[in-house]
Amino acid sequence: MSSGATHEVAYSTSICLMMEMQWINSGTFHSGEFFHGPFEIVDKNVPFILLMNDGRTRKIDSRALTFLERFEAKATVVDALDYGLSAVIPKTVIDYFNPMILTAVFRVYAEELSEARQHPLTKRRYMWKLEY
Repeated sequence: MSSGATHEVAYSTSICLMMEMQWINSGTFHSGEFFHGPFEIVDKNVPFILLMNDGRTRKIDSRALTFLERFEAKATVVDALDYGLSAVIPKTVIDYFNPMILTAVFRVYAEELSEARQHPLTKRRYMWKLEY
């Protein structure tokens, strides 16, 4: 889940990293849409990944995070604010830089996840193995 320009990072993370590379069921939604249905699945046993932005859409991400914490959801938060963007990027354009930093951070996360699960990122059942 994410918002703004980073929503596309959340989408590609869901379909490429989680589903294609790790065979983990995954869905993606915009933080602003969280309270239009997806929040109904929040539970202590349901994992969420929230890519938080530094910029105009941060309030939307923060609202979703507050709800996840309220119900003790398994939430992994990757927060652009933690990487010092606002110290070097003007607030007027920082929204466009969030996806770059969060994509880089998530690549490291992907490598660590594959190691922890003993499931290499290159492992496939069908892709590159048969015609489709």
